[in-house]
Amino acid sequence: MKKIFYLVMLATIFAVGCSNDGDGDVQRKRYLCNFEDDRHAGGDTENPGTVQYSWWKDLVDTQQYGGELLYSGKGYAWYDVRTDLYSKLPDKWQTGTFDGGGIAISNYIVTSLEATYEQQLTISEKSLNGAANTNFAVCYVASNDVPPFIEFKYTTGIIEFIYVVNTSYTLNVVKNGNSFAPKMGDDQYIKIVATGIDKNGNVTNSLSYKLFDGPYPKSWKRWDLSALGVVKRVEFRMYEGRYINGIETDSEAEYPTYPMYFAFDNIQVLR
Repeated sequence: MKKIFYLVMLATIFAVGCSNDGDGDVQRKRYLCNFEDDRHAGGDTENPGTVQYSWWKDLVDTQQYGGELLYSGKGYAWYDVRTDLYSKLPDKWQTGTFDGGGIAISNYIVTSLEATYEQQLTISEKSLNGAANTNFAVCYVASNDVPPFIEFKYTTGIIEFIYVVNTSYTLNVVKNGNSFAPKMGDDQYIKIVATGIDKNGNVTNSLSYKLFDGPYPKSWKRWDLSALGVVKRVEFRMYEGRYINGIETDSEAEYPTYPMYFAFDNIQVLR
């Protein structure tokens, strides 16, 4: 009887020792999604036929606005085998197009700051830290009610960090204004909010990052998301606002003044 009790105690201790992230007896490994073509974008063997592309470059639309991939109405999705990360259009307007926001793969990089909505998938700089070697992702937040997301398709995991930067279109409007928006003032900001959702649909945590603090853009920066914890999904929302008496105050307007886009790359996960 004592022997049986001892074995049960050992088994219990072993199980507790393996559970290091609050998601059961999970031993996680580290993986990187950098959207480059040395890493296969497909091969979804657990659900054949749901991923139609073999290479990341095949997910880059030949026309940034109105292109066949993002605006055909057939939907748009991507899946990374190594990280198990997946995304599809949130489809706010039930059109199956990028009009409702989403996360698109891009390789459009220019130095000009004259980008308009027709260059919505463009960034203005490569990164010295390895982000945006060729391909990267552009997140368009058309609605905070139905936000773009990345999720672990079959598992759960920890998103340790991503690298983020502004897009050329947003940068142009913030710095120069256009017919819809004035140049951004020193007391204004645009921020991204990442919200973790666990496998039961509960919010784990939310983290924010200032993409613009006044009209001053930030270059590629590593954004630590590990405090979101073990997640099934991470949703991205964007807010503009201003400092009132030194206090950050998000706008309550139904529609934002500035284009709600950002680019990201080099997603490191534990799964």
